[in-house]
Amino acid sequence: MKTLPLLLAATVASPALAMEDPLNGADFVLNCTSDQNGSAVTLARSGATDLGFIVTEKIRGESQILPGVNSLTFLHIMDTDVVTFVVDFDTLNYDMTVRGQHSTNDHGSCQNPL
Repeated sequence: MKTLPLLLAATVASPALAMEDPLNGADFVLNCTSDQNGSAVTLARSGATDLGFIVTEKIRGESQILPGVNSLTFLHIMDTDVVTFVVDFDTLNYDMTVRGQHSTNDHGSCQNPL
């Protein structure tokens, strides 16, 4: 009979633990560094929504967050450029692509989400 309360406690606690995961909607700040030039990139989500924020040397603004398989994609549109920033949460590596007038690619690594 003692196993039933433990089982119920584990079942109830699991969703709460899952919410701390950025892949499951948790708020977070993710600091990343470019492998190409050492520049900093910061990604954030606040309010557990599908909206986030991206900051680089040349990019700053709100982004749409799209879930993937163990990844999140930050999509930011600025003037004539579309920025796609994909973070793989298994490896904490990222790939960034800018398409439009200022086309470029970048990749790097991120620290654990805060």
